[in-house]
Amino acid sequence: MDSLLVYNNELLKKRGWISQIPKSKKAVMLFSGGYDSTITAARLIQDFGMELYPIYFERGARNKEGELRSVAYYTQYLRQRYGKDKFHDVLIPEINIPPKEIKDRLQDYAKTHCYPMRDFIMEMLAVQYAASISEEVRTICNGVIANDYEASLIINRINTLAICEMTKENDWNILSINIDTQISPKIFSKHDEIKWAEQNNFDDTHTLTCWTPIIQGNEIYHCGECEACRERQNEFKIAQVVDKTKYYAKEK
Repeated sequence: MDSLLVYNNELLKKRGWISQIPKSKKAVMLFSGGYDSTITAARLIQDFGMELYPIYFERGARNKEGELRSVAYYTQYLRQRYGKDKFHDVLIPEINIPPKEIKDRLQDYAKTHCYPMRDFIMEMLAVQYAASISEEVRTICNGVIANDYEASLIINRINTLAICEMTKENDWNILSINIDTQISPKIFSKHDEIKWAEQNNFDDTHTLTCWTPIIQGNEIYHCGECEACRERQNEFKIAQVVDKTKYYAKEK
């Protein structure tokens, strides 16, 4: 039997549903100021009526300063656009993921496998944040898009089952609206997000995709050369939307 079907059936047996927008319309949002998490947050509020409690992990990332600038910009932008009651202040815990004591030793492993369990660790910490807010917050949202949607959904289901089992509460849910057909029949890729931003007059120019951004005074530039920048440029071409991103090489 297909793995996703197995986990979907387990959730159905446990609670009678697989994945859904919570009745409270409240969720913790993993928020980095990147394109995916920013547009997903906007869609959650605008298209699904959600109220978000964003969390950014200051985790020792090399592009931390750029991410934090983007987080600050979009915190203000989303609150002005949708209201302070829809996008709460961002919680910014300082937690190195992975621990700085072993990060260098993980580099070779990470080239093939990425940092092991990084996203899982952030989701588990987001669960703790949600539990600290109120009993109405039992959903953790992320900005996963359709690069490998079935594998990502399987991970969501496994993590959801684990959280429900460990907390003895069956209403927890790891939710990725871009890939979860229980929520929406359309799977979103980055070019779909780009089109959404264009159609909804959403300012996406301050989202940060770059791994090695260049910061000069109040200006932040994408390097235009890293893999993340190349992917961003290509997705704008696919979407047939003018890319207004500031790329360092082009600006200089």
